[in-house]
Amino acid sequence: MSENSFSLGTVIGRGNIISNNIIRSVAVFAILFATLVMTVGFPDSPEQAVSDNRAFVVFLLLITLIYVAKLYFNYEKIVSITDIFLIISLGLFLWELFLGKLALLDSFIFPGPAKVFMVFQTDTKQMTEGIASSLSILFSGYFLALVLAIPIGLYAGWKKRLFDVVYPISKTVSPIPATVYLPYSIVLLPTFRASSIFLIFIGALWPILVGSVNGVFSIDPRLINYARTLGLSDYQMIRKILLPAALPSIFSGAMIGLILSFITLTVAEMIAATSGLGWYIEYYHQFANYDKVIAGMILMIVVVIGIMNIFDRVQKHFLRWHPAYGEGENSASSL
Repeated sequence: MSENSFSLGTVIGRGNIISNNIIRSVAVFAILFATLVMTVGFPDSPEQAVSDNRAFVVFLLLITLIYVAKLYFNYEKIVSITDIFLIISLGLFLWELFLGKLALLDSFIFPGPAKVFMVFQTDTKQMTEGIASSLSILFSGYFLALVLAIPIGLYAGWKKRLFDVVYPISKTVSPIPATVYLPYSIVLLPTFRASSIFLIFIGALWPILVGSVNGVFSIDPRLINYARTLGLSDYQMIRKILLPAALPSIFSGAMIGLILSFITLTVAEMIAATSGLGWYIEYYHQFANYDKVIAGMILMIVVVIGIMNIFDRVQKHFLRWHPAYGEGENSASSL
């Protein structure tokens, strides 16, 4: 009797969750539709009026399409997905209402969405070139840090003598922001691109190195002892035992390194670049063109989200055996 009651309660509880999420999902669509109707059907205030608001309309339709795709392919995450899109849709609605239609704030500093998204039509080529420039510098420095930091960190974690030298240095130097080296990197290196790659390399190197060392220390000593009995060489030990077992910690350090690389790149581009997303924002800030400043910020957010999603997919692929990332019945994602 109690078991039947428990099963009935579980079914009712899940039914309530589904119904609540359906209501919230409908709310997301309703808010996006209301924003679309307000954008197309009502004129902007004279201060915020633009000749063409198609870019913002396309963006609203794109957000709606992305939400539908997310619900279809990731239905098990409906709660978090709906929460995120509820915040996004409500923010767009309020932005359009208070700034686009009513112009409650200074229209010069706080442009409406139609003015901001029109920038993506007029500056498409410049923005595309900026993305290409920023990403080429970012990945050059970041991948160089990965290639050097991971093997050095694994070997330092494996060999105590090397660890006694490398780890204290990394703990001492790693808190220093990479941008501290910017003045000398600009003077000593031949181009801004070379100096930026160097700064990103320095900023990403230390967290990846520390993560690799800590990953070796987190390995069960019994696993290492078993491997030693097989007579593996140092190279075989690192490649077959230490690297796979230390991957969770390595990815944690790589995530921190990637975040620091974004920050370093943006600061460097704002100070001394002639292209890139950071330069785009700073350049038009100097001319007080806040339409383009906000458009540049939105573009940077989109680029960062895309790269972090790629990072997450790579991490889940290489850690598919791990309970926190895998897709087996014991994985955290199946809860």
